[in-house]
Amino acid sequence: MRIGIFGGYGTGNFGNDASFEALRDFLRAEMPDADISAICSKPEPTAKRFSVKAVGIAAPRPEGIWRKLDTLALRQPSTWRNWARTLKLLNDYDVILSGGTGVFDDFRDTPLGWPSVLLRWCLAARMKGVEWRFISVGAGPIVNPIGREMMKFAGSLARQRLYRDEDSYQFMQKLGVNGPTDGVVPDLAFLLPPVADAERPAAGPLVVGVGMMTYHGWHSSAGVYEAYIDLHARLIEWLQARGYGVRMILGQTPADVGAARDVDARLKHKVLTLREENATSIHDAMAVIAETDLVIASRYHVQIAALKMGRPLIALSYGPKTDALMADVGLSEFCQDLDHVDFDLLTQQVEKMIAGRETYGAQVREKVAAMKAKLIAALKALNLSGAR
Repeated sequence: MRIGIFGGYGTGNFGNDASFEALRDFLRAEMPDADISAICSKPEPTAKRFSVKAVGIAAPRPEGIWRKLDTLALRQPSTWRNWARTLKLLNDYDVILSGGTGVFDDFRDTPLGWPSVLLRWCLAARMKGVEWRFISVGAGPIVNPIGREMMKFAGSLARQRLYRDEDSYQFMQKLGVNGPTDGVVPDLAFLLPPVADAERPAAGPLVVGVGMMTYHGWHSSAGVYEAYIDLHARLIEWLQARGYGVRMILGQTPADVGAARDVDARLKHKVLTLREENATSIHDAMAVIAETDLVIASRYHVQIAALKMGRPLIALSYGPKTDALMADVGLSEFCQDLDHVDFDLLTQQVEKMIAGRETYGAQVREKVAAMKAKLIAALKALNLSGAR
């Protein structure tokens, strides 16, 4: 069985790479004779990190005068080149699994970007008779109406669609994309093992992990970013004034390093350490979380890393996926909209979680174990041996 795992891997996004790693490890355990490779955004770092064959989702656009000519020709030369390349590459696969990531959205992209790429691959796979399944993917919003139709068509070409949250499932259903085996499963990253808890001095202060991300909002607003930095500087000042230790947690490097440094500049002292700055994976994020007692985070896969480590979580949400995640672990009362954070309520949430952290921690561990079991059962039911 020749299996390609398709997605935006290798870009430095810990969550995307965690999805690939988790699916690869599951497939290797269940199908040890399968030939597993990556079809991804950045093949070189993916191949190096995960020791797999990797090819790029798209051929690079030409440079210089050739790029200008390609643009003048409405990208038709590069489009047809990519079509020929995609059809050729699909000769090497029996099944494609689009694993994790927010596949069905057009975040700051035009129809000629990701919607076009996804449609090309799904349509080419159908033409070549290669089975396609979406596994634990996110969906929505799709702002551009042309991009929406392209993604709707791409999704309809798959044999099966499993979404990482109910909102994604409902979004695609409303577009008319549905099938008898479609459903909702937990995020693939829940398959990954947690790291060992760090040894902590018994008399040491309680430590709060604060997740940092370079957040500009959906429409890339400088004002939204400034508000995000102000909020987190104020939060860390509040925590440190009460004697708590603070550890910054990053979920994408180098992208999130800038935000962490901006908070340090606002505080006029360093909280970010070299260890956190040099993090490269969700495992590194979990290793930092291992030195904390609870976590406050906005990036989705930092939230998952905290839950994987059994830590009580306060979530600052920028999308329905976080709301659904917090509901799944019974912590909805500790979730706020990142664009409209009530700081007084946030400090109350912190104090309540600190007071009940042992109870909330036990609750998290129980819920996460159930989510992992549900995910494993769904993956075992895929029956990939019948592909092609």
